[in-house]
Amino acid sequence: MPNTIEDHFALLPNSNGSHSVIPKPRLFHYTTLAGYLGIVSQKAIWATNIHYLNDSEEFSYGLRYLTEELAAASTHADHAGKSVLLRAIELVDLYRQGFVYTASFAEDDDLLSQWRGYSGGGGICLGFVASDLQEIAAKAEFRLIRCIYEQSQKALLAQEFVANWLDAIRAKTTLSDDDVEQLAHELVTRYQQLACAFKDPSFREENEWRLVSKFVPLDHPSVKVRCTATMLVPYFEVSLDLGLDNEGRSNIGIDSIVVGPSLQRERILQAATIAVREFSEISLSLSEIPYRSL
Repeated sequence: MPNTIEDHFALLPNSNGSHSVIPKPRLFHYTTLAGYLGIVSQKAIWATNIHYLNDSEEFSYGLRYLTEELAAASTHADHAGKSVLLRAIELVDLYRQGFVYTASFAEDDDLLSQWRGYSGGGGICLGFVASDLQEIAAKAEFRLIRCIYEQSQKALLAQEFVANWLDAIRAKTTLSDDDVEQLAHELVTRYQQLACAFKDPSFREENEWRLVSKFVPLDHPSVKVRCTATMLVPYFEVSLDLGLDNEGRSNIGIDSIVVGPSLQRERILQAATIAVREFSEISLSLSEIPYRSL
């Protein structure tokens, strides 16, 4: 089988952003003013439980691709393979409520559709150096994955994933009941990470990337809960602390900030500059999109 999955996981961002003077690959995280202060003061970004996102249905659809491929492959698998695949099908519903955490990034640092999400109240776009973001992901045992929009690609990846697992199962001489259980659990939890990158084709313009966790147990020390107006939302606190730079300033992977359209954006820019004065050099600028466009 081709290594389509590994090829996708190996993709690297190549966007620079329109506001950055020094060309280097970056990804961009849009947030509210309160979110901005939280990120820079805590040196952390919050990855939200996948089931609490607006597009969580896409994750469920991704698991459906897996269930279909498991059922199809089980019809021609040997006894050991069939045992694992059928047990995995039973586990999909259990892990459908499982805890995987994700944070979103875009390739564009001045995207109207993103600014509109802040209703003109003021938003901020944080530019992360791609190599730093990969280091941040690795330290937290997350993975940086480009989102997948094409339905045909989603089906192909699910098919390849199951085929690769069948190959791995065939390589084992004997399987105990405990082995079957362990392999089935590993199959489903590893696929979850891939399914978190599935997005509806209508959102293709966003060119989204995601930091995605492995399966995270409820009692993990980095899992906390925040409050919205109508919901309690579990999140995973991902540290951005990369130590000190050559000049002794704190590095959190951010080297550019764009203040979104708002009536008070010049004042927001001034205050945003104060909030990051302790960090490695960060360029700050104003969105080129006029406020009336929102």
